[in-house]
Amino acid sequence: MSIKIDETGFLKIASDTVLFSEGEKIGNLLVITKGDVDVYISSRDLFGMEDQEEIIKHSCKLFKVPKNIIIGIGGYRDNSNYMFSLKSNIENEVYIVKTSNKDEIKNFFNKNKSYLTNMYHSISYLVLKFYEEYIKIRNINNELKIISTNLGVLFFNLNDKNKNIQSESFLKAKEIYDDATNSGVYIPHSFDADFVKANHNETYMHNKNLSEEDSEKKLNVEMDFIRRFLTMPKNIKDGFFTYDTNMSLSAANMMYDNLSYIIDLLKKEFVETMGNMLFLYSHDKESLFNEYSKKALELEKEGKDNEVWAKYTKYIGSEIKNFRKLIKEEYDFDLNIDEEEIDSMIEELEKTSERAEAENQKVKAIMGAEQIPEEIKNPAKKLIEMSSIDEERAKVLLKGLDEFKKLKDKFDTEDDARKIRRSVTNVFFEIYREVARRAIINGDKSKLVKMFLNYGYMDDELLTPNQIIDLYEVEDKTKSKRFNVFYIDEWLKKIYEKEELPSVNGFGQDYKEALREMKKRGMISDKEAEEHFESQSKRLEYEIDNMIQTTQRLCYGQVSVYFPILHSDMIIKDFDASLLKRDFIEKTFNSIMEVDFSAFYREVLYKNEELNITKELVMQEVLPNIILMPTYGSRAIMWEELSSRQKNSTGRFLFPIFTSEDLESLAIPTIGAFRWELCKTMLGPAWNDITQMSLTSEYSDYVQFYKKNRNLSDDSKEKLKIQIKKCRNNLREVFVSDYFIWIKYESKGIMRLNRVVRNILYRQVPFAKDIREEVAKQPMFADIANRFKNIRHKKATEIENRYFKFTKSGNPLPEELANHIDFYKNM
Repeated sequence: MSIKIDETGFLKIASDTVLFSEGEKIGNLLVITKGDVDVYISSRDLFGMEDQEEIIKHSCKLFKVPKNIIIGIGGYRDNSNYMFSLKSNIENEVYIVKTSNKDEIKNFFNKNKSYLTNMYHSISYLVLKFYEEYIKIRNINNELKIISTNLGVLFFNLNDKNKNIQSESFLKAKEIYDDATNSGVYIPHSFDADFVKANHNETYMHNKNLSEEDSEKKLNVEMDFIRRFLTMPKNIKDGFFTYDTNMSLSAANMMYDNLSYIIDLLKKEFVETMGNMLFLYSHDKESLFNEYSKKALELEKEGKDNEVWAKYTKYIGSEIKNFRKLIKEEYDFDLNIDEEEIDSMIEELEKTSERAEAENQKVKAIMGAEQIPEEIKNPAKKLIEMSSIDEERAKVLLKGLDEFKKLKDKFDTEDDARKIRRSVTNVFFEIYREVARRAIINGDKSKLVKMFLNYGYMDDELLTPNQIIDLYEVEDKTKSKRFNVFYIDEWLKKIYEKEELPSVNGFGQDYKEALREMKKRGMISDKEAEEHFESQSKRLEYEIDNMIQTTQRLCYGQVSVYFPILHSDMIIKDFDASLLKRDFIEKTFNSIMEVDFSAFYREVLYKNEELNITKELVMQEVLPNIILMPTYGSRAIMWEELSSRQKNSTGRFLFPIFTSEDLESLAIPTIGAFRWELCKTMLGPAWNDITQMSLTSEYSDYVQFYKKNRNLSDDSKEKLKIQIKKCRNNLREVFVSDYFIWIKYESKGIMRLNRVVRNILYRQVPFAKDIREEVAKQPMFADIANRFKNIRHKKATEIENRYFKFTKSGNPLPEELANHIDFYKNM
């Protein structure tokens, strides 16, 4: 209960005493004269509480109010109530000024003008403290909101047929999921802790508060004023505030409005935090933990793969505990979460996993550890011996592997876990380089070497016997007809035999440029640079150190928990189902090219001495090389748009050899990035010159000057602003995100882009002819389709007329020139 005030004077306060409760009517001024007291804020608005004991029980402790601070100036207003509770947790002393109305308050300050400065100082102090608490809880809630929203979106991505979920939080997550998928946002189907932790709010473009930034700026200005005021010399403040009581009380009243506003923000943030926690976990209502665990158990009972659901359940349980602990430590507030129930459910899922594994062992007797072929047993030891690396380095690897195996959570992001993974990674590539050299130079085609180089297999204790046998037996017996798809050992052989140039490094330097840089830094001499360029083994070494070591991590997808060696926790589907096979890769690329027919076309120089053609630019299709990286990953990369200075050289795309992701969703952004970089390279310095209409120049102009573009609505401008920020002001990423929607949705007549982007893409990334004819029936495409058709026809006619001189004598037109006409006339 709150203390009873009978008269003005000093009052000793016993420990554990509530001086007043949130919601009580203000009836006095209170000055803390000894010790300090704790400020509490409650969720009474959420729970509709009125009982004072219940209010304190459901309150969070924020900060301590030191002595000489005056509380209760809100009584200067009619029918004003306390906005927070004040509780003494030690023995204190306060000075009470009994007031019943604002006239009594004014009389008190008229008689005690020296208190006027302290009064304004006190409110300013409280405003700043509550603002700091608001920022703190907002940061906690933002992290919580990001995690819960992403988990909600992932829930529907993994289980989009679910129609029974009805809670408000899940319905909102479903709305965001629908909005994201309709906008072409990529959402993983595998376990992805990085995706869960990342802020995708702007990507989702959902419920964006346009006034947030302005409000934040205003608050920052006000807080800066308060900080400056609190540090002003006392004599300056006294001269101002003691001059006129009415003016000082009015100033305090205005500052009190700020206090009221910030406390209101703080309370709303607390209420939202509690709501997000309930979305993560609730004992008796729909929550993410309950629904993920329920789905995991259902799949297990049906005999289906539940690994992704089980991993997310465990992850959610861990996050719930982390937030509970954080809120308890920061606010002395117990969220009343049953951690035993969480642990029990996770334990049950682990048991079901063990039972499933035991059942598999019964069904597949062959899958026992004793049945693992001898040639791939104890791989780490054998590979270390093959590599002949330094004994100390070998010990580092083995120690790191042992520590990694002991990690309960292989995706732990704490520093200790990161150090363990890093220690293994550093030595792994030393061994990889030496084993690859032996395999390529000596022609070692043993199964262990192939599994190591192509899959990242290095430790038989990191995989189950089932998985090892599956990996041993997995094989791509298919072939691709048009595309060159390489396993890493095949690719390295191409590099070693000088059939392909080494790839660019992480700085975009080709092999010659990298050697030149090494010369400049004094790392090698001129002679050594020449030897390195001609040396087969140096080329091989360079490719591993500068391409594979960098891109394996990128193709894995989750950089914060990257580990170069294949292990059970990264496996989502069995190896045969997740292996990217050559025919499937080609089929996927062909299906995209059926929409974007000109994806891999570029203008190249054609010469023909017989026809006296010295310089003719013709369109030519050059398909990229596709290299499969040794990892179970979730990301593809466009590594090079050209592999040499020649404009008809091939690009290089990198894909993980195993993935649980939708291949089309990996391939479309990769082709988009290729289109952008190829255009930049072909145009050189003129890539953003709008006088030369091109993909890159038009997009650059569109993004740079969108605010002045009269063809964009205010809503389109705001969406583009968010998109640019989400893409980190990277023009290529802005284009790629639109390109994905262009191929995936607009090609089917589903409108997702603004008309400015649609016009640019129709010109620069045209659909195949049959799709153009179909979408032209829609009003949004009609005008641009007609203009495009006329321009295309004019171009084809112009080329035919120019080439007539080569065929008027009756000779057939060279294939290159015929294809050039066909590109504009029939495609």
